[in-house]
Amino acid sequence: MAKSKRPSIPTHIKRSVMMKSLGVCCVCKERGLGTNLHHIDSNPFNNSEENIAVICVKEHDQHHRPNAYDNSKHLELGEDKIRELKIEWENTVAECQKENPKVIAVTNVYGTYENIHSVRFFLQNIEGKIIYERIYHLLTGTLEQWTDNIINEVVWLGEKVKLSIINQPLKVEYCPCCTKSLIDVLDKNVMIRLTANDWKEKSISTIYINPSNPSLALTIFYNEKLVFSCHLHKCNTHLHFVCDNYEERTPIKKQTNVRTQATEIINRIISTWEVERILIGTNNPDTPTLIDDFDLPNIWDK
Repeated sequence: MAKSKRPSIPTHIKRSVMMKSLGVCCVCKERGLGTNLHHIDSNPFNNSEENIAVICVKEHDQHHRPNAYDNSKHLELGEDKIRELKIEWENTVAECQKENPKVIAVTNVYGTYENIHSVRFFLQNIEGKIIYERIYHLLTGTLEQWTDNIINEVVWLGEKVKLSIINQPLKVEYCPCCTKSLIDVLDKNVMIRLTANDWKEKSISTIYINPSNPSLALTIFYNEKLVFSCHLHKCNTHLHFVCDNYEERTPIKKQTNVRTQATEIINRIISTWEVERILIGTNNPDTPTLIDDFDLPNIWDK
């Protein structure tokens, strides 16, 4: 008995799937590679859009010939995994096209200010997950070429996608378990600030100044949700700053008074978070007295 002829994928299905994936593989997201339209359930007669995934030639071959690849380099591309990656990538592409996308393009720069040797570009969603990444190194091109490639990549993703650049070169660090280089992702609450188009209207900071000890506490809220908290106090010859993710001890300089140095730290936090509405209180911490200006008491300089 003759086998049924394999039907072609309808043109409108092809166009829709390619458009929703930006025409790239849902696994590696590499641009400029040859692609296949893959039947996720391996049934060539099931041409529903949900069953068609865009996969590059390499990933398609890995799916059909897994034994031909080194296990350490092979991503298990079973039916469930391909479907998961297809959905994730198509949702990401759709998010990138929105007026206020909840994804951020991020760059990690490695080396020193005088010698940048590599850059990691990645797309991160608001939950902190990295959707994909690109690595640029001096052996693959110049810094100018990397910059052009990164800008081109962001434009390709969507004109409203924001690009965040880590403000100083990083040291390359490795995971002690898998030995892969670590990525400096954006904090989830920082992602909220960067992607909220109503941040200035709905963000507010509160500062409590302790009147009897050289200490203070600062919080930042967005839409009535706490997104950042920290406290600062004088600790012998240092200003000790503690927040949600790190702490820092800054030596007190003799050239200026301690109040000025503490104020500079708080101003830097407010500037970084771009908060315009600030409530400042003192005296009773449960029912603080509101004051107009950030003015630390003289006890900081004793």
